[in-house]
Amino acid sequence: MVKKRLLSIITILILLLTFIPVAAFAQETVTLNAISSTAPGDSVSISGTTTLGEVTIKVIRPNNTILYVDVASANNGTYTNTFKMPADAVTGEYTVVVGQGNVVATRTFTVQYRRSGGGGGSSSASGTTTAVTSTTGSASVPPSAGGKIGLGSDAVIEIPAGALQGTSNVQVKVEKVADPPAAPAGLKAVSGVFEFSVDGKRTYSFSKNVTLTLAFNKLETGADEIPAIYYYDEVSSKWVKIGGTVDESTITVQVDHLTKFAVFVTEKAGALTLNDIAGHWAKDNINQLVALGAISGYPDGTFKPDNRITRAEFATVLVKALKLSPQSGKVFNDTAGHWAGDFIATAAANGIVNGYSDTHFGPDDNITREQMAVMIVRAAQLNVVSGGKNFADKDRISAWAKDAVATASENNIITGYSDNTFRPGDSATRAEAVTVIVRLLK
Repeated sequence: MVKKRLLSIITILILLLTFIPVAAFAQETVTLNAISSTAPGDSVSISGTTTLGEVTIKVIRPNNTILYVDVASANNGTYTNTFKMPADAVTGEYTVVVGQGNVVATRTFTVQYRRSGGGGGSSSASGTTTAVTSTTGSASVPPSAGGKIGLGSDAVIEIPAGALQGTSNVQVKVEKVADPPAAPAGLKAVSGVFEFSVDGKRTYSFSKNVTLTLAFNKLETGADEIPAIYYYDEVSSKWVKIGGTVDESTITVQVDHLTKFAVFVTEKAGALTLNDIAGHWAKDNINQLVALGAISGYPDGTFKPDNRITRAEFATVLVKALKLSPQSGKVFNDTAGHWAGDFIATAAANGIVNGYSDTHFGPDDNITREQMAVMIVRAAQLNVVSGGKNFADKDRISAWAKDAVATASENNIITGYSDNTFRPGDSATRAEAVTVIVRLLK
């Protein structure tokens, strides 16, 4: 009787399955057709096939910021969407991502200015010559319009109309010099060394002045130290001071020729005696890390041990203390062109830092004690332990930081306060940052 009933149930299930559409078992898919190269001001068509009801379309600029977002409905398994490229769009390679969740398709296409039939200058779809804007470090520039070309925001050249010789478009490039000339005696580099070229010529004279803007490392510059742009004289093999106008962490100057450029400050003679750490609990640690060259005091002789320290500053001091070689790592949207961008990239390449998201690092946010614990444990490559010190406020420690806090406290790298609290969300001070790094180095 039981066997007959079981056989009946199986038969019913088989019959039911035969009425379920095959599509119910099909894997969701999306494809994206090739996209032709285009020019600023043109319309761009995005199309493909999908089993989804609708797809999200994102177009991403060369600097990884989003240019365009829309949702397209599928009709008989296909979708299509058209948008107009802005007239002032930067040249370079754009990325299109289509789909939903993990079901996505990706393609790239190039945006470049056309050569007009008469003079060879850049033009929009209507044929009007326009100035070029690019952050990719390279662009084809029409002499009649000029443009603004930057390697991110680390080094930017603004070329006015009529500054370039001739009438045909020229290729302007901005590059970071991998093996630059040595800094002059008594000077300290606080930026990279950048070289600009026109059609491959690394020495070039303009018909009128162009404007250069270089970003520099503000952490390396004391309160009374004035950074200046220098150019490298290839004939005499010497750096020559130009000067420039400082604005926060950038400096701007006008020049009429191209070569190598960098930002320098005068290096202080002798070690600076810190006058505000006598009797401070972190005095010895501060002196040790200052002597190591990983962090410095201020020109007025202070260290300001109880001031807060940012995520960018902590990552920078950590990279210097560990003497990590510069590496190309993750560049977040908010670290591209930042004074600490290279240090953050190096820390990311060594697995020391992550961002709040894939695009956001928050370099100028004050670092919290639990964030500091995570970075320190990763930098020390410690074996993760559970438990650690039983802090009174352990329930306030974020889930993602619990193991790091436990490991750091177990290894006596980060300790709590006298009331047995850890205060995970509190901003760390310069003295606390120095202390945990010194303990890491032991």
